[in-house]
Amino acid sequence: MKTTTLWLIDRLPFLWRALGVNYPQLRAILGVKLTLDNRRPATAFQRWNQKETESNYSFYVSLGIYAFMGIFAAVMLALVPPPAIVPAGVFFFGYVMVICALTLINDFSSVILDTSDNQIMLFRPVDGRTTLIARIVHVVSYLFTLTLAISITGILVIGVRFGVGAGLLTLLLSLLTAILMVFITNVLYLGLMQFTSESKLRELINYVQIITAIVFYAGFQIMPRLIDKGSFAAQPFTWTWWHYLLPPYWSAGSLDMVINHRIDGPHLLVFGLITTMPFAGLWLMARVLAPAFNRKLGGLDAEANAPEQAVSAKSAIPASSLADRLGTWLSTSALERAAFSFVWHISDRDRQFKLRAYPQLGYGLAFVLFTTLTRRGIFESGSQGAATNHLLILYMGVLFMMAAMSLTAVSDQFKAAWVYTSAPVTRPGDLLAGRFKAVVVKLMLPYYTLLTAYVFYLKGPGVVLDVILAFVNSLALLLISEFFQKRSLPFSASQDALKRNMTARSFIILPVFGLIGFLHWGLTTYIPYGTIVALPVMAGFVWLLFRAFRQTAWGEIS
Repeated sequence: MKTTTLWLIDRLPFLWRALGVNYPQLRAILGVKLTLDNRRPATAFQRWNQKETESNYSFYVSLGIYAFMGIFAAVMLALVPPPAIVPAGVFFFGYVMVICALTLINDFSSVILDTSDNQIMLFRPVDGRTTLIARIVHVVSYLFTLTLAISITGILVIGVRFGVGAGLLTLLLSLLTAILMVFITNVLYLGLMQFTSESKLRELINYVQIITAIVFYAGFQIMPRLIDKGSFAAQPFTWTWWHYLLPPYWSAGSLDMVINHRIDGPHLLVFGLITTMPFAGLWLMARVLAPAFNRKLGGLDAEANAPEQAVSAKSAIPASSLADRLGTWLSTSALERAAFSFVWHISDRDRQFKLRAYPQLGYGLAFVLFTTLTRRGIFESGSQGAATNHLLILYMGVLFMMAAMSLTAVSDQFKAAWVYTSAPVTRPGDLLAGRFKAVVVKLMLPYYTLLTAYVFYLKGPGVVLDVILAFVNSLALLLISEFFQKRSLPFSASQDALKRNMTARSFIILPVFGLIGFLHWGLTTYIPYGTIVALPVMAGFVWLLFRAFRQTAWGEIS
């Protein structure tokens, strides 16, 4: 990728002059960044136990997986009649946008906000504009390759159905979509850097990343639902004002203009938007936001490396926090209380944990909300089967809680877990019990409360017994999932270890999950007072599971 990227930027001297960039410096910086990329594994789809080497193939493996995923987005392009190409294109280009945005948020926030370059370049005559554009081109080069992998099936489908010209246009529109997503996400970050102090910048950006990831996922759920099913018929697409606000419609409308030879005001407008807005965004970043970029990063770097200020004797003694009080009330041993507070505080302060866990929970809420809104009829009282579909919402939450529970065992600094074995800990099960209780109280209870409120909105308070039983069953499923994997102490495992555990656990826990949900459905539908009878039975089962979980010995710890 390095050779291709450098060859391409060599052919764009007019662009670098328009952006006011020092091209020799840009090329040198970009060459170093691309060289370093070849010496680390790709973030997504890393192979198990892979180590950093001079070159690896995980990047190409990830491209193959993305290409396979792109097949599903291109199915509609192959099936719809030509007059309905706009709604099919909206789905396809929306998929490309979401993947690019989530990749940028998850993988490249550290690239955009990396301060290590300042140690070399701040002492040399390299202006902030050149530094910023080097970062942007670095990210765009990766996203171009990713976008090509995602959209290759769609490009081939359009090329075969409507000609080579239409296929090449699809490629161009996909690449413009990637540039646009770079602009949208980075202008958000850089805008924050203009109006936020350095002391709060990293924390704010972390929450922005979480919210942005959820918004993009929710947008991908919303867009297909905004398309009228009648628009897939063999008739011209009807444009309304809000279509011009959504970038996927720009690309889809431009494709429709070429395929169906519709040259009119709406099509020319969306074509103008998709061909000008990405480059206008790059110009805005280079000319307006770049001057203060390095200055803000320099302040951020200085703050990160600044020595800790002396604290007064009064402030050195921390006040009793909510986590400490809850740990005292809910724990039965000092070790369990310590683990409860530790997991609670780390989940508050560790940006990587929040960036991994909170979007997962947000995806679950968005999926439940938009899926049920489009199928509202199944929640109305009618047949017995339709009356129990609210159980799907309640049990869907436990799938995302399992992911959050697993993430409390993962840390980028997992090697620091040597402290567990060096300390005089004779019962590691107490640490696991404290971790479990912290996740249930801090994450599961609020999450389940939101699901319960939505179920009450759909069904009314008459399903309160189902809500309670589903919660108890969810606790049982969480504990069962812990027994079917290698148990890890809080924040003591690597990301690779989590992937191995989750892969093996999924094949085992999903049948158990389906069985418990099916039994609950049967009790609610066919057995009078079955829920009331099952509640104490399942509560006792959860108590026995937790007791066994708490008695975990060192030999059962990963």
